[in-house]
Amino acid sequence: MRKLLLSALLLAAALPAGAAVRFADWSADNIGELLAGTASADSFVMVVITQPDWCPNCIRLDNRLLRNPEATAIAELTADWTVLEVLGYDEPDATFLADQGLGFLGTPTTLLLKPAEGDARLGDARQVAAIVGLPDDYLEQLSRASAGYDAIAEAQARFRESNDAESMRALADAYLMAGDADAARRVFQSLLLRETLAPEERREIALQAITGPTQRIENDYERALRELDAWASAFPEGAETVAFKYARAWSLLSLGRADAGRAFAAENFLGSDDPDMVASYLYLAFRDPTGVLLDDAEGRARTAIERFPEQAARFQSAHGRLLRRQGRLAEAEHAFSRALALAAEDDPSRDTYAGQLAFVQRERAGRAD
Repeated sequence: MRKLLLSALLLAAALPAGAAVRFADWSADNIGELLAGTASADSFVMVVITQPDWCPNCIRLDNRLLRNPEATAIAELTADWTVLEVLGYDEPDATFLADQGLGFLGTPTTLLLKPAEGDARLGDARQVAAIVGLPDDYLEQLSRASAGYDAIAEAQARFRESNDAESMRALADAYLMAGDADAARRVFQSLLLRETLAPEERREIALQAITGPTQRIENDYERALRELDAWASAFPEGAETVAFKYARAWSLLSLGRADAGRAFAAENFLGSDDPDMVASYLYLAFRDPTGVLLDDAEGRARTAIERFPEQAARFQSAHGRLLRRQGRLAEAEHAFSRALALAAEDDPSRDTYAGQLAFVQRERAGRAD
């Protein structure tokens, strides 16, 4: 029933009147057929990995391009492509991505794939490009990639010309966006040998060398835990940073080690008076694939609304995300409505709250159908 409801949601959300992009109606069972048809047409598969109940740039991407009836350029560019929208942190979509061999660096991530005859999974297709976030030249990047532009070749040329830390990081990022974890890891290792790096910069890059290739692209959480523990030994002061705590908790939970993940989260996130730390815990619970943190986090989100009144809109939004993950859509809609009502007119998050509200309203309409 859950899969049927999600399929109804995706179909309902995919075809609003006048939307720019025509999303394909997909399921885990018809991916092979979609790949075969796209390969036969010598076309592209575009996978938009999104999460519009949280991600600000996902909402902006929808509003500016994907679901904007006036965005004729992207409509024309993608007219003959197979376009899939996948919710990166929702089940069953998150498992679908892993089964298909696709990693992503965050939401939104747009993958442009060129399947060949015989490709059975999305991960088998040649990855032409990956666009992480919503850069100003999103449409240009997509267009250039479909015309044969090679982002890695450009990053390599820039590195040969500059040979500095910035160009090396750009090259590592290019490999990550192409899904080549080993190549990215080699570049990070070379970068860490540079004596000109400041200590804090070295620590940050060393952590990125784990969370990028190992944790996000390869989804190898056992290896990630080993590398994170080695990192914490090398940079003991780093073990107190939110980035490390979050990465370690996420690996534990992704391995299904619910008790260990819950204990680590309780020790490292709870009891803090810092609203940013509370928000990090609520986001971890929202993404948690085991669901063991959901009930506790939902109660803490309600408490945070009262505890941090100056940030009530922010925590109403977080509460709405958790309620939606629990399937409590009417309550989630109310929470998102409250977030929008509480936000000041000049609050940069107003568009996010409005997008969250629209998303859950589409989801409720899909379930009603």
